[in-house]
Order: sequence, then C-alpha cells, then structure tokens
Amino acid sequence: MIWFAILIPKADGGGMTLPGYLDPQRRYRPLKRPVLNDWGDIEVQVSDQTPTETPYYRATETGSMLSIPDLAEPYLHPYCATNSALPRLHDAWEDEEYAIVLLEDRSSLSPLIEAWTLKGSLKRQEVALQQLHWMYQMTDSWMLLTELAGRPSLIELDNLRLDSDNLLCLQRLYLETDAHSVSLKQLGDTWSQLFRFSEMSPHPDIGVLIQRLQQGQISSPERLRSHLDQILDSLQPQSQTEEEDDDDPTGWNFREEDFTITAPIIPTVQLTHAGQTDIGRQRRHNEDTFLLWLRQHQRETPTSRTESARGLYVLCDGMGGHEGGDVASAIAVETVADRILPYWDEEFPEQWRINEAIAAANTAIYNLNQDQGRRGNRRMGTTLVMLLVDNNRAAIAHVGDSRLYRLTVSGGLELLTRDHELGQQSIAQGVDPVVAYQTPQAYQLTQALGPRESVRPDVRFLPILENTLFLLASDGLTDRSLVELHWKTHLKPYLAVSTNLNFAPQELIDLANQENGRDNVTAVLVRVELKSF
Repeated sequence: MIWFAILIPKADGGGMTLPGYLDPQRRYRPLKRPVLNDWGDIEVQVSDQTPTETPYYRATETGSMLSIPDLAEPYLHPYCATNSALPRLHDAWEDEEYAIVLLEDRSSLSPLIEAWTLKGSLKRQEVALQQLHWMYQMTDSWMLLTELAGRPSLIELDNLRLDSDNLLCLQRLYLETDAHSVSLKQLGDTWSQLFRFSEMSPHPDIGVLIQRLQQGQISSPERLRSHLDQILDSLQPQSQTEEEDDDDPTGWNFREEDFTITAPIIPTVQLTHAGQTDIGRQRRHNEDTFLLWLRQHQRETPTSRTESARGLYVLCDGMGGHEGGDVASAIAVETVADRILPYWDEEFPEQWRINEAIAAANTAIYNLNQDQGRRGNRRMGTTLVMLLVDNNRAAIAHVGDSRLYRLTVSGGLELLTRDHELGQQSIAQGVDPVVAYQTPQAYQLTQALGPRESVRPDVRFLPILENTLFLLASDGLTDRSLVELHWKTHLKPYLAVSTNLNFAPQELIDLANQENGRDNVTAVLVRVELKSF
C-alpha cells in the first residue's frame, strides 16, 4: 500500500536525508527521493510494509509511546471523513526530528491544470460550463476549508487534482499562518493562472468575474456563488443554431448577443438506470408502474471520443383505494411516452410538449372514468413524476405526491418536487408546517391524473453540473421521511460510478417494507455521469 507522506522538520533536527524507514518499527519505507516544497515541508511516497496493523495515531489513543502531531488535527475533522474533495488521513506521529502525516496518495490523479483546456471536440460553451463546474467546487471547498484554516490548499495549483468522476480533490491541506494568509483575491489569481497556463481566454462573463475577484469587489463565498449562478443561467441553451468562428480555438468571438448562448450543451455523458416495484406487505394488488427509456450515442475517431445520452423516466402510483389504479398508472405511462418519444429527435422537449403529454394522459384516464360511469371513490386515478435527461440538461414534471430527489457531492440530497396535497397547500398559504399536518386530511391529494377534466403539472428545467443520482419514488418509499433519514446509507454509495446501480432499488424496497410496508413501493434511480474529457 502506497501513502503520501508529509514531514515537517523540527527546529533542532530533521534534514532532507531520510532514514530507510520513517518509523522505529520499520513499517513505512520511502520509495522516491523526497521533495522540499515552497512551504518548507518534505513530501515523499512511502510503502506500508504491514498495512493491516493499527495506525500509530489510533494506537496513541490507547497508550502508544508515539504522540499525535498538531499537523494531523485538521485531518481528523469530520469534514475530511465525509467530503471526498478533502484528503483522508491514514497515519500520523512525531519523533525527535519530524512531525509526520500520511495521507491517501492522489499523486497519480490528473492535475486540474492539465484538464482545464478540455481539448477535443467540445464547443466553447461546453468548455466554459465544465470550467464553471470546477469553479463551483472550488468555491464550495473554500467554505469548508475556512473552518479548517486550510484555504491555501486551493491556491497551490499542484495540489488540485481530479478524481475518476472528474470531481475536484486535494492532495493535502495547506494551513493558514501569519505568513500564509489568503483571501478570495488569491482564489481569483488562481483561476487567472489556470487560464494563463492553459493558453486560452475565459468566457467573457467568467473573465469579468475573475477580474472582480482580483480587485476585491466580491467579499464572500456566498456572493461568489451567486455570481456563478448568474453565469450559469447565461450559459443555458436558448435555441438550436449557432454561428461559430473557429479561426482562434483559444479565444472568444465575443459579441453583444453572446450573452445568450445559442448552441446546445453536449458534454461527454453516460446514463445508468435501474428500477423496481413491489406490492408491499399489506396490499393485494400493485397499482404502481414505471418506465425506463434510454438512448446512448457514441462517436469515436483516432483523436477523440464522445458519448451522449438521453433518457425518459416515468413513475406512476395508481390511486390507493381507487378501483382500477393499476389501469390508470399504465395508461399514464404509455400515453406520456407516446406523446414525447416520437418527437424527441434533436431538440429537447419544450415545456408545452411536456404539459401536452401529461394533459393527454389525464384526458385518457378521465374519459375512461366517464365511459364506465365511475363516480366518487370508484374513479381511477394516478400520480405521475417524470424525468427527462438530455446530456447535461434535465426536465422534471409531476402531479400528485410521487417524488423526485437529486443527490450530488456538492449539494447532498435535495427534494425537487412539492407534494400536491392539502398540507403543502396550507403551508404555501402561510400556515405553520406543524399545524398544517395535524390532521389526516393534510395528506389528501389536491391533484392526480384522471379524476378531474384537467390538471396543472409542475414542470421545471435544470442543468446537470456534476455527477448526479436522481431518485423517482412512490409514497410507499417516501412516507415518514424515509429517504431523508436513510439517504447516506442507501443512496450516497450509488453516486459513485464504480457501484452497481442495479442493487439500489431492491435495497430501498427492503427498507420501505421494513419501516413502512403499508403501500406499494417503487424506486427508479438514474445516474448521470459527466465523464472525463
């Protein structure tokens, strides 16, 4: 096992000539010539001769003679254990000559500075979007590192790496001192260096932002995030035509109308999905259903390779207690697919088409209710939640209380839909949430497909800026805040592209049947991977 070692010489000893082993028990052996960095630290890769042994810093807690150096304290913070961007501590101790810390070795990961140019077949707006994504990650990390006094870690270009998911990560922490104090101005300098070393000009809006940072006009990371959000909005596609000038591949042919980007964003994207439904422990019929539809395109030449993907995912929960709920949910899924897929050739479906597809599904179920003379609780109905993914763009729509969640490294778990039920309606009118849900009627649906002649679906569009895991779920899974309570154990592991997503739905269903179990349970998971360029 190889680790990345940092040695800080003490005032009365410790030079560049290292012994054959760093520790008295001859466990850690240096592999290469040590390097003295600009901070006066010695860095070297070491081989762990007995990787199954307890690390010294843990043995110290139970009485070892070796002590834990102050250098290790920031790495013991919970942030380093839970955030993949921050380095993980393996071992730490100090002796008469050095304070020593061993970290996960990330030296083989791609340097951010090499990836910044994003050479290949990408359009300029696509390049800007990916660069903006990394700037988002650096801003988020800045907020975390403020508490650790580790903000200089983002200023050292050689310290910035990209993991296998194309996400920013740090090799080590550099801690602030009186001699090394940094501000957002230095972060702006770092971004400027990335563009200068890559010999390319930034998108005009990004260039203005960097200049404002360097001039001290942006004083907080929260304000910086707000400015990044504004640039993101300007980078979203508005139409399907573009006039490009490729004479200067490193420059921006900036015109006033460039504030509205006219090219579709088509990064290298891969979609993975999995879905499963279960009758639950109390129902005699399963009235849930779902649809998974995926189209992948791959293009490869001797000099480049691109992948694009689009997917349609629909989940419907037939109305509990309504005769024919399974019929209603099946009609909804089939109708929506028939109204969207034949027209989804090049352009991403617009809001009017999504609304029209849902309206058609509602009409089909409503007419069947009318034709069969169904009244009251005999009228069939269904909820609907839908996700459309086209490379790094997504659209979501829903009617009822089936939910859609988004999970990312930077944002954690987010609920993207609001239940169409009386309780939420009361909250929207200003009622305290505790009061709004004091009665059973609070969970009564205000909208569903089929019972009434018309519906008003909620539709929204959003960009995909990083690897993302979406979850579409029926209320058999979401009741009693089950997803919110267990996402770290049942969803977060599947955000990693190395995991097999096919196992996730059954694990969620087993959890729901154990904790809830009164209703049908359906889970559809969609993982969007923004692959390394």
